[in-house]
Amino acid sequence: MILTMDMKNDLFVLDDATLDALGRPKQVQLLINTQQRKLVLRACSAEDDEPIFLPDMPIISTEISGRKLLQNIRTNMGWAGMESRICPGTYLPSHKAVCFDLNRVKLA
Repeated sequence: MILTMDMKNDLFVLDDATLDALGRPKQVQLLINTQQRKLVLRACSAEDDEPIFLPDMPIISTEISGRKLLQNIRTNMGWAGMESRICPGTYLPSHKAVCFDLNRVKLA
């Protein structure tokens, strides 16, 4: 499971493995803990706070626009450049979520 953060285009790119781990949900939430430097992608329902709707068609990866969140992450992590970054994820089955440790980010 890999999350790509495309800083130039303000996009989060979710890979096939992440989508599979989450059960190919129709909606997700992006949650961030800046103190622990973790980003969590959680399957959710349309009734949850700030759901992000994903495409219905079968896909290999999908993009989520996130200009403000990416700016927040970049500032909190002290990243100077606008290069894309990748981050491995860990599946949390009890939460139906994938956690991305931003301390493990590498340049793409």
